Amino acid sequence: TSTSTAAFIDKAFWPFDNNALELYNGLNGVLSGAPSYTTSFLGYGAAISLSQASSQYVSISPTVIPLDSRSFTIEAWIYPIGFTTSDFGIFGQCQATIINQCLHFTSRNIMLYCGFFGNDVAGVTTLTMNAWSHVACVYDSTTQIQQVWLNGVLDGSRSASPYQGLYGATTIGATFSSGVVAGFNGYIDQVRFESRAKNGTELLNDATLYVYYSFDGGSLVDNGLNGINGTASGSVVSTTGRLNGAVQFSSSSYIYYTYPPFYFLGISNQAFSISLWANPTGSYRASTLVFVQQLPGWCVHFIVMTSTGYITAHLWDGGDVAINGPILPLNTWTHIGYTYSYSDGLQLYINGVIYSSTGSFTYTASGVPMLWRSIYWCSR
Repeated sequence: TSTSTAAFIDKAFWPFDNNALELYNGLNGVLSGAPSYTTSFLGYGAAISLSQASSQYVSISPTVIPLDSRSFTIEAWIYPIGFTTSDFGIFGQCQATIINQCLHFTSRNIMLYCGFFGNDVAGVTTLTMNAWSHVACVYDSTTQIQQVWLNGVLDGSRSASPYQGLYGATTIGATFSSGVVAGFNGYIDQVRFESRAKNGTELLNDATLYVYYSFDGGSLVDNGLNGINGTASGSVVSTTGRLNGAVQFSSSSYIYYTYPPFYFLGISNQAFSISLWANPTGSYRASTLVFVQQLPGWCVHFIVMTSTGYITAHLWDGGDVAINGPILPLNTWTHIGYTYSYSDGLQLYINGVIYSSTGSFTYTASGVPMLWRSIYWCSR
C-alpha cells in the first residue's frame, strides 16, 4: 500500500467509540488482529480492547502523521492488564530501527518509555495494573527536551535531538522498536495528538480536570475534554453568574446523567476535588448542592445547605463523615471547595480559605462508576 506524508496536522483524536475513526482529519485506523471494544472510563462510548498475544493494534494508513524535526504531544488513557518488563506499545511510528528513526511510546519495565530509538526517555513510576491512567509523551523541538508524563505529573525528562523519521505507518497499541510488534495488553481510550509541546498545566488539566461546566448561557455542556454533558430535570434556567453565565434552580430541579460517568469517584481512597460558586437567593431552604450515587444502595449528599443556611460537607467511610461550614450569605456569590485525600481527609474551603477538615480517613467507595441524580433515591 502506498503512503503519503501530510504536510501539517495540527491535532488528531481517536475516541475509539466502537470504531477506529479519527475525528478531525480523517486519519482513520485500520484494525489488526480483530480487537474488540469495552466500556469507556467516561461512562459513555467505548474504549478499544487489545491483546498482545493476538497481535491486536491499530494502524493509521495510508497518510503518515508528520513528526520529524518538530514538537508534538501524544496523550492517551490506558488500562494495563498483566504487564511484564517487556515492551507494551501505546503509540509508534517506525521508519527504520536506527537512531532517531523509530518513535516508540511504550511501557518498558512496567514504566513509561518514549523515544526515537537510541535517544529515549524513561519514566520512574511503576504503572498500576487494572486501573485507568493518563499518559503522555512530549517533545519540544525548541528546547530539545523529551518527556513522559503520568497522570499529569512529570515522570521523566532529558535533552534529546529530534525524531527524523519521514515515513512509516503510525500505530496505536503497538510499537516496532525491537523489529517485531510489541503490542498493548488491556484497554486504550481517548488518544490525542497535537503538533506542539503541551506544558505542565495543560497536561495536569487533561489528566485531572474530569468535568467543567461554565454554565454560560445556561449550557449544560462539559467545557472540558471529556464531553460529559448534563441533562436538566425541572426548571433550570440561565441567569447572570459570578463569572459570565450561571444556572438557577427551582426547589425541585436538578442536573443529572443518564449513565454513570464518574469512574474515579467509585474508587476507594481516590483523591478528588469539587469546586463551585453558589448564591442562595430569596430565603434559606434545605438543599443538596452535590449528590453522588450508584444504584442500588450507595449514595452520599456531598455538599448540603441546611434550612438555616449552613454549608456541610459529607463523605463515607462505612458511616457518614461530616464537617461543618459557615452560613452562606443570601444573594451573594460564595466559592466552595471540597477536597478529599487519604492523608488529609475531607477538607472544606470557603472563598479559597480552608474552613474545616476531618484528618485522615479511608473513603469507602462503591467500587463502580458513579452518577449524579435526584436526591430522592438516597435512603441514608
